[in-house]
Amino acid sequence: MIKIAIPSYKRPIVLKNKTLRVLMEQKINPKRIIIFVSDTEQKKEYLKILDSNTYDKIIVGKPGIKNIRNFMAKYFKENKKIFYIDDDISHIFQVFNDETKKNFSKSIGKVIPKLEKGYNRSDNKLHYMRNLGDFIENAFNTAEEKGCTNWGIYPVENPYFMKPTTENVKDYTSTKLSYIMGGFTGVVNNKKAEIRTIDDKEDYERTIKYYLKDGGVLRFLNVCVRTRCYTEPGGMQENRTKERIHESAVYLTKRYPLLCTLNTSKKSGFSEVKLRDRRFSKDKKFKVNCNSILNNKSIKSKKTKKLVKIKIEDMKIPKCSNINL
Repeated sequence: MIKIAIPSYKRPIVLKNKTLRVLMEQKINPKRIIIFVSDTEQKKEYLKILDSNTYDKIIVGKPGIKNIRNFMAKYFKENKKIFYIDDDISHIFQVFNDETKKNFSKSIGKVIPKLEKGYNRSDNKLHYMRNLGDFIENAFNTAEEKGCTNWGIYPVENPYFMKPTTENVKDYTSTKLSYIMGGFTGVVNNKKAEIRTIDDKEDYERTIKYYLKDGGVLRFLNVCVRTRCYTEPGGMQENRTKERIHESAVYLTKRYPLLCTLNTSKKSGFSEVKLRDRRFSKDKKFKVNCNSILNNKSIKSKKTKKLVKIKIEDMKIPKCSNINL
């Protein structure tokens, strides 16, 4: 049985009204659902508010997103199939192209005939997924076929940039280095790959580790979720700061310089990480093998050097070169 793990922090009402509601609507067996909280006081609050018929048990882990995710990985056995979902998921969507409505069944979730080349992306529309259980099972099966032990979905609720479902599975999946959001992801538990060393961008770190282990991570480009992780009361964002997020982003770009680049141009002021595998670039300065990255050997290039010297305005934080790795 695939276990469903939900980390939650000071959000029992949110969890009840959102993720647990969605899982019950999707007819997911409550015996599969385990909730992880930060301390015993939190557990008491969750026990008071949650309906005990909607989950199996509540486990006390450790405070902090890095610590709770590390705790969950250690809690489950090696190679156990786990589906991680955040506590504030209100909707799960699958994208279809409205131009092809006449060609597929009204039953949402079934595949539609292969789209013609040059279809209009403006006709891509989101529809509620009504078969989450089947999707999770199929996602693990597809991942196994493709040699991946970590799968995820499109990280943004924007149908224009998503690929609609077609008969050909290759039309809506990708195994290249792509961000796998930690709030809706499946893994075949690997405790080494699961261990996080940073408090922010930790799902980027996990993505990279699984990618290096398997040679790919599986992302379904036709599925997304609605979440308000940065605005919902409670949650791990209570401890997030621009400074800490930036330091985590810089850590990743220095730890994996041929897989990450730093983006500080966001209007939000938050530093972001872009993932791209440059190990096999035709540019000789980017050529390196997996072992040199995993062993954290010094890899220098003009690209990396430029990134670590980037200026961050209006943010009182250490310069990248001063961060002790």
